[in-house]
Amino acid sequence: MPSIRIISGVFGGRNLKTLDNKKLRPTPARMREQLFSWLRPEINNFTCLDLFAGSGALGFEAISNGAKKVVFIEQNLEIYKCLKFNCEKLNLLEQIQAYRQSAENYVRRTKDNIFDLIFLDPPYNKNYIKILLPKIIEKFVKNGSYIFIEMNSYDEEVYYGCMKLMKEASSGDSTGRLYQINKWK
Repeated sequence: MPSIRIISGVFGGRNLKTLDNKKLRPTPARMREQLFSWLRPEINNFTCLDLFAGSGALGFEAISNGAKKVVFIEQNLEIYKCLKFNCEKLNLLEQIQAYRQSAENYVRRTKDNIFDLIFLDPPYNKNYIKILLPKIIEKFVKNGSYIFIEMNSYDEEVYYGCMKLMKEASSGDSTGRLYQINKWK
């Protein structure tokens, strides 16, 4: 059974069970390490949303580095079961909520949830970022929230006026960009 390692924080060095699934593309370890070195000074007590959670690497890394809560959204049943297994294994059932549904349904149906940090790492070449990002900004963020978007390095950057690019990192064919929201310029 394949696994990925949590890079830093209280669970640093622990392995997460993953599936051997061609559709599963965990965020590269080098990019996770860079992202959480940027966020570490601020992430304490954050509430996070991990859309297209997959392995959950980003959400587990957030909890490991001080986030108080993570909401995982994963549609695939086998990957969802693996997420739940890892939550139990790390004894994080009180800090993590996992929902088996599509990211589109979650964004469309969920109300009254504001997040400090949102991970948006959809399957490449599916246009999910352009479709979901305006709704995410409208419904789930506040002034000062962060959005981390991981996409194929060859895809055009998606940007909205209230998003300020804070940091950027690349690893292989993946580029990750950390934005901060400023709705009231």
